[in-house]
Amino acid sequence: MEKDPALAELHVLAVDDNDYILRLVKMVVTDLGVAECLIARDAIEAMKILQANRGTINLMICDWNMPGITGVEFLRKLRADKLDMPFIMLTARADEGSVIAAKEVGVDAYLIKPFAPIQLEKKLKALVRGEEEVPADPFA
Repeated sequence: MEKDPALAELHVLAVDDNDYILRLVKMVVTDLGVAECLIARDAIEAMKILQANRGTINLMICDWNMPGITGVEFLRKLRADKLDMPFIMLTARADEGSVIAAKEVGVDAYLIKPFAPIQLEKKLKALVRGEEEVPADPFA
């Protein structure tokens, strides 16, 4: 993976109830040279991490389907609390309705599981460059 100097400024919070996905995300973003990658297994844990690191976390990578609060509900709460940071949604949902729902709540990038590390790398680099937006076709 090619490091991008702009990624060195990122403090990432990855949220997923699947330990394999968390390890994969942490490995990819760490290999890309981000400043920090914290992990949470659900939205409640993520909120605690955000409060403890207020103003530091500047990019979120979050699963849609988690126990308790979903990724969409979590993003709504973040936006209501004026926490405006890029948000990458991880999900197995590839249907048009889910993509539209994600876009409506402010998801900045949409990554369908299972994904290859290069796909996450491309999403991160595009977000940092201001090029990423949720596509109408999630496979685009």
